[in-house]
Amino acid sequence: MDAKNFYIVATAPDEPSLQVKISGPYLTEQAAKADLSAAIDEALDIDPSAKRYDYSIDKVESRKPGVIQHMASHA
Repeated sequence: MDAKNFYIVATAPDEPSLQVKISGPYLTEQAAKADLSAAIDEALDIDPSAKRYDYSIDKVESRKPGVIQHMASHA
């Protein structure tokens, strides 16, 4: 895995500095786009207030999994 990968990121609309990687890492932007709808649905299942967040696909430096993958690995 590269140090920089694509992640689906949730940003609070009233607090832009509050960002959470909800899904990823993805090796390509196309892979992240293909998973975007499902990742948002899963975020809504975890926290209904997630509907207020803005979602984007960003290439960031991180080796840590997104929240959804982290939770799945500990289920």
